[in-house]
Amino acid sequence: MTLQANLKSRLAAGETILAPGAYDPMSARLVQSLGFDTVYVGGYMSGAHLAVTEPLMTLTEQVTVAEKVVKSVNLPVICDAGAGYGDPVHTMHTVRTFERSGICGIHIEDQVFPKRASYHAGLEHVIPMDEFLEKMRYALEARTDPNFLIIGRTDAFTAVEGDMEEAIRRGNALRDLGVDVVMPRGVRQREDLATFRAGCPDVPLLVIAGTDDISVEEYEELGYKVIIYATTPAIAALEGLKRVYTSLRDTGHIGIGAADVAARRAEVEALISLPEYQAVEAATTERDFQDRVGH
Repeated sequence: MTLQANLKSRLAAGETILAPGAYDPMSARLVQSLGFDTVYVGGYMSGAHLAVTEPLMTLTEQVTVAEKVVKSVNLPVICDAGAGYGDPVHTMHTVRTFERSGICGIHIEDQVFPKRASYHAGLEHVIPMDEFLEKMRYALEARTDPNFLIIGRTDAFTAVEGDMEEAIRRGNALRDLGVDVVMPRGVRQREDLATFRAGCPDVPLLVIAGTDDISVEEYEELGYKVIIYATTPAIAALEGLKRVYTSLRDTGHIGIGAADVAARRAEVEALISLPEYQAVEAATTERDFQDRVGH
């Protein structure tokens, strides 16, 4: 079974899809090593790790990040495809590009394109629903593998032009169009999550976790089956690096003892398969070298 088919069948069976975020091969390997079975590549964290904001990223840049993650793990990867990077024809190209890259699913949203940096500050604009549905119709037609997930995301709840009623209207329209999952961005509070679930039934829902004090079990109880951690990797990396380098600046020491440094380095080396490579060398090139020295 392909990774795409695996993800689609798990979703169809009603399984909860828990997808921690990753922005590079090592963070993806960590997700895999901890026993998770799905990885998420978000636009926010891709842009952050490139030191630009997501709205300034190109399709090529996002696909490049995602492909590196795909090649590093044997897990299905879900990716943020922004607003499809343009009009319907651009969205078709986006779907085909991500599908060829080995990604197992993408979400496409109804924000204006080009995306605006101010949406991260809560100033969001969405395109008219008929335009969005037309774009999503072409996205669905563009995929060649029916197991490739097409997730319809609406930002209408927090958009200048929208509200909860509009978000539910768009969610139901996406469901009726035939998307695999509906994603209501900005719906975060428990009451709002419950309201959206009640208003948009009979379709798997995706929620962005990690920004509120809500557990996986609570999201499941609220009716959300795909749970992604979109900004968590960037925040966790910054928190860890800031703590270490603040200690270095203020004390002249990184604040991690030598034994812990060695332990963490061993974990890094395991994630990048260094022991495997060393074992191969021991059985080949180093063996031959020792034989020559011995003679």
